[in-house]
Amino acid sequence: MLTKTIYILVDCIAIINILFLLKAMKNNSEYFAKWLSYALKTAIVAILANIFVACSFNKISAGISYSLYFSSIDWIIYCLTAFCLVYTNHRRFSKRLAMPTMIIMVIDSVSIFLNLLFDHVFYIFETKDASGVTFYRTGFRPLYYFHLAVDYIPLAFVLFLFIYRMFKSYSMYRIKYIGILSVLIFVIVLNIIYMTAGLLLDASVIFYSVAGTLVYFCISTFVPRSLMSVSVGSATDNMNEGLILFDLNNNCIYANTFSKERFDVDEKTYNFKSEPIATVVNTLRSKGHEYGTHHYIHTVSSNGVITEEHYNIRYSELTDKKGRTIGSYFLIEDTTEDVRYLREIQEAKNIADAANSAKSTFLANMSHEIRTPLNSILGLNEMILRTAEDPQIMEYSESIRSSGNALLGIINDILDFSKIEANKMDIRPTDYNPHDLLRECYNYFHQMAEGKDLYYKITCDENMPSVLNGDNNLIRQIMSNLISNAIKYTKTGGVSVNVSCSKSNEKNTDLLINISDTGIGIDSKDIDTLFDSFMRVDEKENYTIQGTGLGLSITKDLIKLMNGNIIVESSPGVGSTFRVSIPQKVKDKTPLGKFRIHDDKKPEHVYRESFHAPTAHILIVDDIKVNLTVIKALLKKTELKIDTASGGDEAIELCKKYRYDVILLDHRMPAPDGIETFVSISSEGLNTLTPVVMLTANALIGMDVEYAELGFSAYLTKPIQSAELEKTLIDLLPAEKVELTEPE
Repeated sequence: MLTKTIYILVDCIAIINILFLLKAMKNNSEYFAKWLSYALKTAIVAILANIFVACSFNKISAGISYSLYFSSIDWIIYCLTAFCLVYTNHRRFSKRLAMPTMIIMVIDSVSIFLNLLFDHVFYIFETKDASGVTFYRTGFRPLYYFHLAVDYIPLAFVLFLFIYRMFKSYSMYRIKYIGILSVLIFVIVLNIIYMTAGLLLDASVIFYSVAGTLVYFCISTFVPRSLMSVSVGSATDNMNEGLILFDLNNNCIYANTFSKERFDVDEKTYNFKSEPIATVVNTLRSKGHEYGTHHYIHTVSSNGVITEEHYNIRYSELTDKKGRTIGSYFLIEDTTEDVRYLREIQEAKNIADAANSAKSTFLANMSHEIRTPLNSILGLNEMILRTAEDPQIMEYSESIRSSGNALLGIINDILDFSKIEANKMDIRPTDYNPHDLLRECYNYFHQMAEGKDLYYKITCDENMPSVLNGDNNLIRQIMSNLISNAIKYTKTGGVSVNVSCSKSNEKNTDLLINISDTGIGIDSKDIDTLFDSFMRVDEKENYTIQGTGLGLSITKDLIKLMNGNIIVESSPGVGSTFRVSIPQKVKDKTPLGKFRIHDDKKPEHVYRESFHAPTAHILIVDDIKVNLTVIKALLKKTELKIDTASGGDEAIELCKKYRYDVILLDHRMPAPDGIETFVSISSEGLNTLTPVVMLTANALIGMDVEYAELGFSAYLTKPIQSAELEKTLIDLLPAEKVELTEPE
């Protein structure tokens, strides 16, 4: 009786173990896990059937229990076969075999249960142990071996698949199949040992619990960890970074291929005294850091050539899941290419800076060399316009002024392009009346249009706001560039300018400028390149037209600078329309009214001085005599008392003798130059506080800021414009010495 009790107790423990396995497998979403759970549930039925066998009280109850046990073996094998097929990636194969195998298992199970009537599969006989306890055992008839074949043929097929997969798989995946194959073989061996032992009760059912436990351990723990260990090792060996691991005693326990190849690491001898680890650790500790990153330079000699390899080496502690320190690691990143790339970028930057500096020097020199003689030409021509009475001479002088202004426009285009390129173009918003802007544009170009027998019409929306706020100087330049271009490329017909505003709110509106011409037009394929720098459409056909090819490029950049946009509509031989939209602020919503061009406006060449200052005393310093003559002539009618000096030394001596109200000082002179002269005047003599105006042919980016920082009160660019010169003097001369004249 004790034997049966122990047997039943062991079977119950096996069932409990399987129930725990089933609970643990609920979290496993793999498809093969479903079939393993089915096999374990069927194993519970088999173990219960075996318990019923132990508790049987006659041959009939024993026959029922044995029939349930033998048939449950069929379904354990069925579920286990499905599990193995899916696990070995034969899922489609398992679906094809599922129905035929199920039919065979059903037939075999029915045949086993029919044994209760026909006694054709097995028979039952009684036996007693030494203590006289009755046991019911089975004897097998020939048909029983068909039942064994039904069970073991699928099992043999599964073993073959595992062996096949094991040899066909990559080495790192073989362990996946070896684990399950080992479990199956182990259970079969245990079963064979049991059968040869001839025990009174079938204890082989406990192998189902053992097998389930081992299989579950393989699929959930052993195989994943083994695969992870193999794959991580393979991955680290294939990394483009180095990895070196140390234990708590600073013994090297692992180094990947990268580390071994670059630094000859041998785990057996490598330690914290070896390079580059020693340098990294010592450097970090000298800086007060336990861990961190260090840039390490490794010198390599190959065939007599010494090269540098650069590495970023990160030293960190190694911890377990609970955050406890279990060692340390070094992660080594090769930054040689990055360092080389950064050096190339720096070299390219230095070259670009040098080129940019050379360009700035060139522009400064060219600006000075061209503006200096142009100052004399336009200045002396201005004096002819003021004094000449002969109409023919006046016509010649107007032509000189027109050509000189055209040349000045080309220079300004180049300098504006340089400013925009360097992002140094500033927006300086002011309040302005759109009609004033349009009148200026009309006065600039109506003679140019008349000279080509073109009509030139300007219209303006009467209802647009009377006062807008924006950079009217830049807007004037945009309109001038577009109108000038339209007139240049129009042979017959004319140019129309229309200005309006989009529907405005209380504070903002869009200024809309449409400039249309009846010129040569632009082919659609050329519109995309129309605004490129130094590009001109049909350059061979239009080579006689003056210009730098920068006007439209500058125009687009200026519009973009003011957050506006420009659209071009054009057809070859028909003409072009440029539509510009620029955001502006509204200062006065009062309607602007009808636009009028005053025909009685005084001609531009008729000069009238803006002030008189007979008691004011100024000094003009320039090493070019004709420039002194020009400025004196321009200021003649202001009645100023003027001294001149042809160099810095002479100017310094005069400043020691006389106190001046304003000094006009040229920049580029033989030593001492304008700045050196200014420093001397400001530090000694009678004019340390006298406003000094720099006269310069250098109109490059940032010169206004540079001169202001040096202490100059203002600066004027050559060629000197009479109006700007007089305005600057009005601002700087003592107010009590200036008498403003009434405009005519």
